[in-house]
Amino acid sequence: MKISVRDEMAPVAAGKSVFETLRQLEIAAIEIDIRLDGSMPHLGQKLGKSGAILNESAATELGRRLKDEGISVSALLLGTDFSSEDPDQQVEWAVRSTRAAEILGAPAVRIDTATKNQTFSHEQVRENFIRRIGQVLQRTSGSPVGYGIENHGHISNNPQFLDGVFAAVGDARLGMTLDTGNFYWYGMPLQDLYRTLEHFAPRAKHTHIKNINYPAEMVEQRRPVGYEYGKYCCPLDEGNIDIGRVVKILKKAGYQADLCIENEALGKYAEDQRMGIIQRDAAVLKRGLTAA
Repeated sequence: MKISVRDEMAPVAAGKSVFETLRQLEIAAIEIDIRLDGSMPHLGQKLGKSGAILNESAATELGRRLKDEGISVSALLLGTDFSSEDPDQQVEWAVRSTRAAEILGAPAVRIDTATKNQTFSHEQVRENFIRRIGQVLQRTSGSPVGYGIENHGHISNNPQFLDGVFAAVGDARLGMTLDTGNFYWYGMPLQDLYRTLEHFAPRAKHTHIKNINYPAEMVEQRRPVGYEYGKYCCPLDEGNIDIGRVVKILKKAGYQADLCIENEALGKYAEDQRMGIIQRDAAVLKRGLTAA
C-alpha cells in the first residue's frame, strides 16, 4: 500500500508547483478528478493549464511529465450519472477515462451511482447503473483498470444496495472506492462501521481516507444521515475512526493499492495551515502502514 492524496486537497502555495507540494508532503501518488469534457479542474490549475486528459496524446504527455517527477496516479475520479438524460454520454466518458487510466498507469477509475434525477427510485437508479456499467465493462474488456463504486450519498452508502449491484454485475473488475468515513457519515455506529469495512474491503480497488469526530455519546448511536458533517469532519488524527485499524482491515483483505487522503475538513483551516494538516494525515497513514 502507498499513500496518495486527492488533487483537490494538495495544498499548493502561490509560486509553487503541485510537484513541489507532493515532495514536501513526501507523497508520490495523486488522484486526479476528471470531468466530462476531459478537463482536470484541480490538477490542471496546479499545472498551469486546463488539460484535456481524455485526448490520448494529452494523457501521454501528462504521464510523461508525472513519470519525470516521480509521481504516479492512484486513480481517476469521475462523477458519473448513469441515470442522466444522456447515459450513453456517461458510458463514453467512463470508457475514454479507462483508456486514459491505462496510459497514466492508474489501476482504478472511481465511478458514481449518484444522480441528479430526483424522479427515479433507488431501484431504478440501481438498474440503470447495472445496465450501463455492464456496457462499460464490455467495451473495456481486457483492460487492467478496475472500477470503484464510492460508498457515498444516500444511495451507495447502503450496504444492501452495494451487495445487490455486485451480485447482479458479477465482474471482478467492478469493486469499490472504499471510503472510510462515508458509512459513518451515513449514520452507522462505530462498531458497525468496522464490520462493514471488513465486509467490503475485499472489493476495494481504491480508497478515500477520512475521519469524523462526533461527541463521545454519539459514537455508538445511530445518527441521522450526514449529521452535522461540516462541523465534525476533521483531520485523520482527530476523529473517532481508528485509521490504524482500518489499514489492518485492508491489509488482511489483501488490498495493495493506495490510501488516498480525502480531508474534507481542510477548508476550515487557513491556507497557511493546510500543508501541516495534510502532513499530519500522511503521518497517520505511515504509522498505520508500519503497524500493519
